[in-house]
Amino acid sequence: MYRLLVVDDEAIIADGLSEILQGITDLELDVYKAYSGTEALKLFDRTRFDIVLTDIRMPEMDGLQLLEEIRYRWPKCRVIFLTGYDEFSYVYTAIQHEGVNYLLKTEGYDKVIQTVTQAVSDMEAEWSAETLLIEAREQSDKAKELLRKDFLYGVLKERIDTSEVTSRQFAELDVPLCAQNPVMLLLGRVNRTSGSMTYSGKIKQLYHIRTVARSYLSSHAVFVDFAHEQDDLVWLLQPLRGSADLVDAELSEAWSRLSAFLKGSLEMVQAACKESTGCELSLVLDDEPAAWPAACERFAQLHMLMNYRIGRSHGLILGKQAASHSQGTEFQKGNKLRIASAVLDALAERLALGRKDEFDRILEEAAAELRELNSMHHVHAQEMYYAIALILFAHINRWQLSEALTQIVGLHKLMNPTEHESWPAAIAYLGKVADALFRLQNQEEERRAIRIVSIIQQHIQNHLHDPHEISLVRLAELAFFNPSYLSRLFKQVTGINVSEYIAAARMTRAKRLLEEPSLKIQEVSDRLGYGTATNFTRSFRKATNMTPQEYRTSIMNK
Repeated sequence: MYRLLVVDDEAIIADGLSEILQGITDLELDVYKAYSGTEALKLFDRTRFDIVLTDIRMPEMDGLQLLEEIRYRWPKCRVIFLTGYDEFSYVYTAIQHEGVNYLLKTEGYDKVIQTVTQAVSDMEAEWSAETLLIEAREQSDKAKELLRKDFLYGVLKERIDTSEVTSRQFAELDVPLCAQNPVMLLLGRVNRTSGSMTYSGKIKQLYHIRTVARSYLSSHAVFVDFAHEQDDLVWLLQPLRGSADLVDAELSEAWSRLSAFLKGSLEMVQAACKESTGCELSLVLDDEPAAWPAACERFAQLHMLMNYRIGRSHGLILGKQAASHSQGTEFQKGNKLRIASAVLDALAERLALGRKDEFDRILEEAAAELRELNSMHHVHAQEMYYAIALILFAHINRWQLSEALTQIVGLHKLMNPTEHESWPAAIAYLGKVADALFRLQNQEEERRAIRIVSIIQQHIQNHLHDPHEISLVRLAELAFFNPSYLSRLFKQVTGINVSEYIAAARMTRAKRLLEEPSLKIQEVSDRLGYGTATNFTRSFRKATNMTPQEYRTSIMNK
């Protein structure tokens, strides 16, 4: 839907143009009118307009002055000047602006409709034009470092499937790594002695550390590095000669050399960071390279080790073997029943968005391992159950649905897995609770939508005499919605557009008022907000194929 504003200090022209343009059903125009440039700007302060059809000569503020204000508020707005003055100076000044057209009032309504239609076509073409794609690519280039970080961190956190780790994806994001080869992970953390450093100071410090590390690592490795959570750093490394064309023996030798280099060089990186920034840098290095599908598990292990301490020292360099040796046992491998935080995030997101099918699929995949267990006291299984149940429990509390759900499924088992006779029964129960939540959520959404639309309909019925009160912008303000969203919601609930509802309400009210012989046609027109009897007659005839007087006569004859 496009929003169009007609501006003319002659009310009969503004009213007539508005009425004509509202009748162009193919364009779905939301039409407004103003009788001065000042009034038009007040409307611009409330909402966006896509097209403005304005007189070029008006008192107080002429069309050219209005154009300057429009360009300041909404540069993409198309402006069509309509005037009876065929003066070259005005025409020349107007057409120097991009997105500006010019019409004479003597050219008639057909020419106005044609020009407005062309303006809509131009806007649609511009949105899909190659220039927009070029601008998007330029913006993408500027943001590539951020995009790289989001992508790689998403892979490590299992938010992005490793199937997307491809050469094409790496090329688009300027990732210098080989997508077919494994990677070695290195994690770092800044041990700050003072908590008084500002956010920008922390970011600068992390950037400096990354610069120092690059100066040491670039001679033996290709890598990508990024910071996250303000204090932590991640490096993904491959041998400098780690291209896909190396044979297995050569690749194995390259990894060995890289591992030995890292173990010998990281202490110098720490010392350089200490000297240049005054901060202690702790590092955790993986023992061997990991294929991309296993990288998320290795990242989780290294992240756990980053919180591992031996004594009270800072600035340690730690690997999994060092942790295993100090604990006297092998570092625990990832538990098969571990549920990734990304999976929990996905469940919570699908629940909030009402995407039931996706929620059911993710839940089934996440809980598949539980079905094979016999004991209800398996601690890792209980941890997984509690994690999923807590998402449901939080959603229930947020929307105050505990009473309704208790009547449907009962909630005494939700936070007590041992109440279930088996893990398959426990999983089925979680699914049942989720189904009830989705159903209640859909019912509540429909109830709220109907309530909002009812309020809008009542407001329209009460203010048919005032066009400003029943404009889409005003109705959206009442509902605290965007006008376009309200328009879609209204049609979704009622099956018709807001403008169609207003037109039907006016016609219904008009027929009732015309049954009162004491009311003049102009009075009826005023009570329905048409402005002039001419506009009322035109609309009435279009809807009923007879004039208001003819309708009144037919009623009286009956």
